[in-house]
Amino acid sequence: MNRQPLNTVQVITETFYDMALYLEALFALYGVNEFLAEDIIQCIDKGYAKSIKGLKARALPKPAITRKSAVDRFIRKLEQEVKP
Repeated sequence: MNRQPLNTVQVITETFYDMALYLEALFALYGVNEFLAEDIIQCIDKGYAKSIKGLKARALPKPAITRKSAVDRFIRKLEQEVKP
């Protein structure tokens, strides 16, 4: 029977924690409008809640680590938008 590793919730919680700290630094560095910061953090909060709810609702098998991930696609998109 495939089950999620016992530390998956902890890993996700720590990841969202780190993302919040990174965003806080970016907001301070670039002077982001408070309304925009609230919207961004609210989206992150909803994503966290959805992730934790999904993990607790069912035991998921450990996903295979691949280099062709959603993160890679998103990073490539960002890199294309930044190019002059």
